[in-house]
Amino acid sequence: MIPSKLTSYIFSVITFVICSSFITTFQAKPAISAENIYFPVGSTKLRLSVKSLEVFAKEGRITGEFEFFAKRLKPEKLERLRKLLLYKFNTTPVAVSQLMYSPIGEEYIRQYGAMIKTRTGKNGFYAIRSALILAAADPEGLTGLSFIRHFPTDIQISVKDFLELLDELSYIAG
Repeated sequence: MIPSKLTSYIFSVITFVICSSFITTFQAKPAISAENIYFPVGSTKLRLSVKSLEVFAKEGRITGEFEFFAKRLKPEKLERLRKLLLYKFNTTPVAVSQLMYSPIGEEYIRQYGAMIKTRTGKNGFYAIRSALILAAADPEGLTGLSFIRHFPTDIQISVKDFLELLDELSYIAG
């Protein structure tokens, strides 16, 4: 009888350990996303938090952090930026995914990836593709803000490329 109790006890311990490891393995992990946008200027990088950009887009309020950047943009460019951050694209995750995996979609992403880079300065190709697909699946929909929120690393973009993208994409938001 004792060996049976010992076997039962060992089996219970092993079952507990296995179940515990499954729980920790499959437990939801916090999402990794862009918290900052970096603008390389000479040997330094200016930092703008995504939170201050979100406050500007949603409330129209310029935080102390965003003020440095806002002062350097003309009022009409600021308004275009705000519209672009909030504009909701009428699409689905499947449509975005199909486009992003098509040859022409991949070419566009590669070109934009040379501008919108990861925190380490690498081409943002994969980060852009995943951010677009995830943002399209977001309950808020695909917006400039949801794209930034789903970008898997901090973003690095030159001021020149940022202004060029703003001009190029602002026709979308009207």
